[in-house]
Amino acid sequence: MEIVGTAEIKPQFKIECHCCTSTEDVHICELDNCDYPLCSTCKEKALKLEHKCPGCRRSVVVDINDDSDTDTDIDTDTDTDTDTDSEPDLNRMNRECRCNKEKTENCLIFLYNWIMIITTLIIGICIFFIFIMMGRLVGLMFVIGPSDYWCNSMGEHAFGWFIAYGLLGGILGFFIVCCGGGLLFECLCKEDDGY
Repeated sequence: MEIVGTAEIKPQFKIECHCCTSTEDVHICELDNCDYPLCSTCKEKALKLEHKCPGCRRSVVVDINDDSDTDTDIDTDTDTDTDTDSEPDLNRMNRECRCNKEKTENCLIFLYNWIMIITTLIIGICIFFIFIMMGRLVGLMFVIGPSDYWCNSMGEHAFGWFIAYGLLGGILGFFIVCCGGGLLFECLCKEDDGY
């Protein structure tokens, strides 16, 4: 087989807008890894609505250039009303407000999470010490450890002994409550089996 010649095939087509299928004034998304084509009209509509690329759904920074400020028909010799120069740029203010609102929401979420973590830790520590104190009472009832509640007779490590005897009494008390609850359930809530 003999190759006579090679020819390069160059496609002869225009990029068309994926929204309206127009081929005039079509731009491709400027974001990395996105090649979504939009005509100028569709791009303007999409960015005004969401500030996101319709293809990749990532945020796009929108620079709004108002061409009406550069009109050449304005007569500069006459005294015209200059209030338009002192009016604030509402589009820029809306973007800043939206940005500030998002920052505020993020700060509030962070603050809420931080408060919930601190509250959970405080409640957990309180429940732990109540458990130890009640366990120490159970220990005194069953004469586990020294006879004084705070274990002051144990010397300089009294607080450590208080926690140890409190945990021991708490575990013993939990076991007694569970066994007693099981016996009460068997005696009072079960139907009579005839024995």
